[in-house]
Amino acid sequence: MKRLCILLALLLPAGAWAQSTTEFGARASAEVNFKIAKGVHAYAEEEIRIASTSLDDLRHTLGFTYKPFKALKLGVGYTLINSYSTDNAAFKNPRHRFFADVTGSLLVGDFQFSLKERFQLTHRTGTFNVYQNTPDAMALKSKFTVKYKGFFNVEPYASFEMRTVLNGPWGTAGAEQKWNKSQTKQFYDYTPTGYTHVYNNRYRGEVGVDIAFNKWHSLKPYVLLDFKSDYEIDTNSEGTRIFSAGYVNSIRLSAGVSYVYNF
Repeated sequence: MKRLCILLALLLPAGAWAQSTTEFGARASAEVNFKIAKGVHAYAEEEIRIASTSLDDLRHTLGFTYKPFKALKLGVGYTLINSYSTDNAAFKNPRHRFFADVTGSLLVGDFQFSLKERFQLTHRTGTFNVYQNTPDAMALKSKFTVKYKGFFNVEPYASFEMRTVLNGPWGTAGAEQKWNKSQTKQFYDYTPTGYTHVYNNRYRGEVGVDIAFNKWHSLKPYVLLDFKSDYEIDTNSEGTRIFSAGYVNSIRLSAGVSYVYNF
């Protein structure tokens, strides 16, 4: 049965669901947005994320946006992600994320509909098993937002986002179950086939309100429901043995607030 589960997890990833966890979190960010020229802006953002009762990570972002016309916005940027480890009370190896996005919007009466497509590449640092994790993970994020603009300076909104992994690690497992020399751990022969696994691993729903106090200061309180499903492969460091494979699911409900200063 265990062999069948592993083979199905490798060959039929959509049907291999594993353990699941649920937790609560919080987010807070502050952004400075500077107008360089008409339609061209530069921004810097600092964000803190908390998982349950402990620090999750700190994110530092620099980016640029350009609006060639009212209904279209382009953007590029870089984020340094410092993840915090509660095991040794220190920050782990940082990750470097580069991204580019395009956002199209349409105003219908007092409602604004927008679709944002973002391609991102995240470089992982430190020592890790390259058959379990991708050194340069690529993903595509699609976010659809509906915002009501009928009030003077308060704009409630709702959004849905989906993230697609573009190059997850993959391979094939042998049919014969084996044991290690000490007869304590079962495994199958494994042949890595590269970073070819494409699947949807994150779904987010968000509701909130944009509050513009004036042309310089704005605040956005929101609630975010985040469902994450990562496909995890447990192999040895040589990539010749596989011990388990399957989806690890998590659900996080977070309350957040974002402040923006424009000048």
